[in-house]
Amino acid sequence: MRIAICDDEKTFCHSLKEKIIRILEEKGKNFQLECYESVADFWEAENVFDILFLDVQMADGNGIDLAKEYALCHKSCVFIFISAFPQFVFDVFSLEAVDYLCKPVVEKKLENALERAWERVEGTAEKKLFVQTVHWCKSIPFSTVLYCEVIDRKLYLHTEQEIVVYYGKIEELERQLDSRFFRCHRSYLVNLDYVATCKGGQIILQNKETVPISRLRQKEFMQAMLRYMKGKNDK
Repeated sequence: MRIAICDDEKTFCHSLKEKIIRILEEKGKNFQLECYESVADFWEAENVFDILFLDVQMADGNGIDLAKEYALCHKSCVFIFISAFPQFVFDVFSLEAVDYLCKPVVEKKLENALERAWERVEGTAEKKLFVQTVHWCKSIPFSTVLYCEVIDRKLYLHTEQEIVVYYGKIEELERQLDSRFFRCHRSYLVNLDYVATCKGGQIILQNKETVPISRLRQKEFMQAMLRYMKGKNDK
């Protein structure tokens, strides 16, 4: 695993490096770790990393802009932000960061963040949908979403616990979700994990709720179900 720290506080940077090394060596992990004390040094190195620890504010730039640009070419990279200022936590939400650690960093929180980052890089972490509005933000596990619908420019995410409502386009939501979700109707996406049966132009979920399916998409839906079930059985 290739890991880097970018923080312009030299003492903190090397202290964090020592903590990360200690945590990962105790877990028997195989890794490489680099430290950069400026945004310029990081870009000059032109290295590729799996996990990036980024200070939010640095003398020659900030970690948020760095992450946005880095993610354009390295989409699988996982970010962990560190800062003395907790108010910037919402600014990093769209980057799907694993964590936002406040200085001074608590070692147990660092350990937990590393564990989640490692799992995400290896693909074993639970996939989540990150929803952000002007007033709030939520992290919603894919596995808890039964179905989604759009009504008057608002998206309604029907989960096991609640209905999450926010403004958005179902086309954009479809791109964010994975293959377990099927566009069964122009206004609906359904989680194939929760499908019990399909009849009479309706998909019946395991909790007895129903989702409409358009006549033109019924054949494609059955094919998607077969592919999805085969994929699950092959794992």
